[in-house]
Amino acid sequence: MMRSLVILTMLATGLWQTGQGVSVQLKAWLGQHLLERAWVQTSQSDHPVLPWPGAISHPVARLRVPELAIDQLVLDGADTPVLAWGPGMEIGPNGHRLIAAHRDTHFRFLQHLALDQVLELEGRDGSIRLWQVVERRIVDSRRYRMDMNLAEERLTLVTCYPFNATAAGGPLRLVIGLEPLEQGVKT
Repeated sequence: MMRSLVILTMLATGLWQTGQGVSVQLKAWLGQHLLERAWVQTSQSDHPVLPWPGAISHPVARLRVPELAIDQLVLDGADTPVLAWGPGMEIGPNGHRLIAAHRDTHFRFLQHLALDQVLELEGRDGSIRLWQVVERRIVDSRRYRMDMNLAEERLTLVTCYPFNATAAGGPLRLVIGLEPLEQGVKT
């Protein structure tokens, strides 16, 4: 009897843990599909469309890295509840764009993003800006603060680090800095 109870408890715990991990992946996948619908509707109107009733954010941009087959919708805001559904963007007063996402879902590809690589950021109005990677660094979030007041136009991608960490929420972050390219020009 005791042995059966122990086995049942272990099985239930294992299923619960597996379900937690799968739910994050499922939410990320489902979120991008619902966001796609809202993105299309937003592009056909003058105002943002929420992806589902009660949503806390809406798509504001599309991030593409053609060489890595990446095409993701970016949400307004970079708070934790937003990041559960996709990358989130904050914009500083001088145009510094910060996009953050989880390392184990939407920003897993950052481990493969190299210096000089180019990505595209499409706005709600259909305009596309090209950005080139100029910096990759690992920072300690307890000592490093992002300067959203940069005077120059800049795009920064941020995710937790390392990618293979077994526990979430460590202090290290991968910070990738990008500068704008002239429209249509790749180096």
